[in-house]
Amino acid sequence: MIELNNFSFSYDQKNILNIKKLVLDTSKISILMGLNGSGKSTLLRILKFLEGDFENISYFGKTHLNSDEKRQIYLLFPEPIFLNRSIEKNFLFLLKTYKIDLKESQNRIDETFNLLEIDKSLLKKHPNELSSGQSQKLAFALALSVRAKYYLLDEPSAFLDQKTAILFKKAILFMQKTYNSGFLIASHDKVFLDSLAQKRYYLHSGEILEFENTNVFDLENKGIYFDRFMDFSPYMKKNSSKIAINPYKISFAKEKDNLDYAFDFIIDKCLIIALRTRKDFVFVRIKTQDKILEFGLNQDQFSQSGLNLYDEILLAFNQDAIYFLD
Repeated sequence: MIELNNFSFSYDQKNILNIKKLVLDTSKISILMGLNGSGKSTLLRILKFLEGDFENISYFGKTHLNSDEKRQIYLLFPEPIFLNRSIEKNFLFLLKTYKIDLKESQNRIDETFNLLEIDKSLLKKHPNELSSGQSQKLAFALALSVRAKYYLLDEPSAFLDQKTAILFKKAILFMQKTYNSGFLIASHDKVFLDSLAQKRYYLHSGEILEFENTNVFDLENKGIYFDRFMDFSPYMKKNSSKIAINPYKISFAKEKDNLDYAFDFIIDKCLIIALRTRKDFVFVRIKTQDKILEFGLNQDQFSQSGLNLYDEILLAFNQDAIYFLD
């Protein structure tokens, strides 16, 4: 696990990140989404120790790692980076820093080249002789060859063609299954991410939400107009401009009498407009007046729910489902 508690980070007097608590399961494939400038790349740099060491970040139960332990966190930058030598010597140099002998290094090169369907003739080329697509593939192959515990991937699918994107996804799943490698993938590419995600995070104004941005709304007079005005001011601890509602903490019913117990908030007359299956969950998208939001059910819950497109239901949630954002 990697855990951040009450973590904040500023650059040139501008607050970039303000994370109350984030626990990353380093055996899972997690995705990190957010708008440009939301702090995704900064968070990855911090997790890779490129902005220093921080007392309120722990890795695998430790706050201080030695150099070998730090190498088990591997950051793949958006732009491929190579040493000015042949691709083969790039691999051998990197693997030597991980204390991998020559015979095992050759095995790892073979494995990653097969995974990503790379022509081995590229080993003799220099970086300046590669196309952009070849560079991306080889940078990813370099990363996978070290078999790190946890990979931080920054926009890995940018500019990939469809075939290569599929190879990247298969390679990520192979690394998790074979070597128990985990991944935190920062990207805007929902098509690439949706089939991989085991855990989702959304970074908004420096704060982490454990879900996508579908359920983020602008506050109007400290509330939101759903089917009627919903006042959140009693729960606000600061002057916030937006609110997010956790889709995993929303309940539904077809009649109020069917709710298990009293809720802090109830939204009537919600029309189901879409059903999205993603890994272990089905996300039910509803429309109420001019607002759209989602709630998540695991596969068993959905099978038992009897929900269908265009059903009218009501949603209910408590204050622990809401997050106030700057």
